[in-house]
Amino acid sequence: MLTKQKIKEILSSRIEEIDSLSIPHFLLLSDIEKAAKRIFQAIKNQEKIVVVGDYDVDGVSSSAIVKLFFEKIGYSIEIVIPNRFIHGYGLSLNILEEIQADLIITVDNGISSFEAAEECKKRGIDLIITDHHTPLIMDNGQLKIDDGQCMVANEQNYKLPDALAIVNPKTSPDFPFKEICGAEVAWYLCAALKHEMKLKIDLREFVDILAIAIIADVMPLNHMNRLLVSMGLKRLNKAKKPFSKALKRFFNREFNAEDIAFQIAPRLNAAGRMDSANLAYKFLISKDEEEAFRLFLELDALNNQRKETEKEILESIEVEENDKFIVVSGDYHEGVVGIIASRLVHKYKKPAIVFCDNGEHLKGSGRSLGNIDIFKLVSECSDDILGFGGHKLACGLSIKKENFYKLKEKLNTIIEIYDDDDFFIEDFVLGELPFREIDFELLDILKSFEPYGEGNPKPKFIASAKIMHIQNLKDNHYKLILSQDDYILPGIIFRYDGEFDEVVRFKFTIGENNYFGREIQLMIEEFL
Repeated sequence: MLTKQKIKEILSSRIEEIDSLSIPHFLLLSDIEKAAKRIFQAIKNQEKIVVVGDYDVDGVSSSAIVKLFFEKIGYSIEIVIPNRFIHGYGLSLNILEEIQADLIITVDNGISSFEAAEECKKRGIDLIITDHHTPLIMDNGQLKIDDGQCMVANEQNYKLPDALAIVNPKTSPDFPFKEICGAEVAWYLCAALKHEMKLKIDLREFVDILAIAIIADVMPLNHMNRLLVSMGLKRLNKAKKPFSKALKRFFNREFNAEDIAFQIAPRLNAAGRMDSANLAYKFLISKDEEEAFRLFLELDALNNQRKETEKEILESIEVEENDKFIVVSGDYHEGVVGIIASRLVHKYKKPAIVFCDNGEHLKGSGRSLGNIDIFKLVSECSDDILGFGGHKLACGLSIKKENFYKLKEKLNTIIEIYDDDDFFIEDFVLGELPFREIDFELLDILKSFEPYGEGNPKPKFIASAKIMHIQNLKDNHYKLILSQDDYILPGIIFRYDGEFDEVVRFKFTIGENNYFGREIQLMIEEFL
């Protein structure tokens, strides 16, 4: 049975509080000084610099930060964001065919761009890779996975592209916090270039975009990520940039981390999933509010299209019950296979890979859960894979069509190394919370530990109560008036199509409704 004090103690134990001095210095990232010197040389020599991003939120955010930084220093660069349907992922041979440059900088990609790096060398293009994804390392001539926790002493063991410089926390033994997103690495590169050029630019100007990228890429909200997201949310809510003014106009409220995760990020991601990520990139670098608002309306429409497509595909998929690793393939929309994989993981509590047929071969996206390292499992099937990248809980890959059933069978065999206890989705319920403990003091305690997200999940609770009143809002959304020991509180449950008992036991989070003044509201997740 929880109390306010007990909740405060639990949440305090989660968080390692840090201040601005605790953000690791950029020089702790291997190769970053070398990269900054080469970029400065390119600027002095008026060379053509092309930045190659990625089509997800982290990739477009990385690209936007670099573009805005170079605008501040008055140097023109070209931003190229691959189209997943035309070019595929990251710095590929396909995208290189469209690029003329003296210097290429990747952001949020490149750690596995081996062929592209060789092509850059042939063409005399210097290549700087900035990325945060997990690299491959060599062990007695065999590829194996580095989990990012213990770095190998000899960096030559890494299987890395042949680039001028590679800036990645996972290949930087001295960098203390491995789990940062691509936009943070790009931000660090800007810091190094600022230092090299002896400029006075306040890099805190970009923390609003950083916050969106960190949350969208599901980085753990502790250490430096927690601080940057806290700073970014404050700046986002001050609406300093045209894109943030447009967001304020569209949503008409103060933003928290959950708003970014469930409202803003899906709309930005919809651009790369359904069409071209350039739409999201242009939104982030918009020069006036009207332009930004128009672009966000387009992103919103694409997101609605994405949801309809996703719903149709999910209804068509049949999963074999005996499989411990879900592997499915079909004539699916390439842009949503990652989301479909996530939905299958949450529905069946198993890792999943969803392949789509792109004509030449099968292109897939995988998601995992619990202690199941999907990156390691898929890497053990490297003989059957054409291309591969990712990390412990997510991956992307391509295979020949004839290898589909072979891969499926092999994954369902090697996953047997895991016990049943490894297949879990943590729901972060802290315990039973009586209504007498739920008040504004508790609400303020909960708010003091924001932002919530990966690594610092929003607390959930269990309670039992009597339903005094039911109001049907719309679309199976209900407002309830709940009573427990003479304490009365309102609750909301969304998309509920069952019957209501007089006395209910339920899982919930605590929210706040400020529509008619400050009001506590129980956000009911499910009845137990």
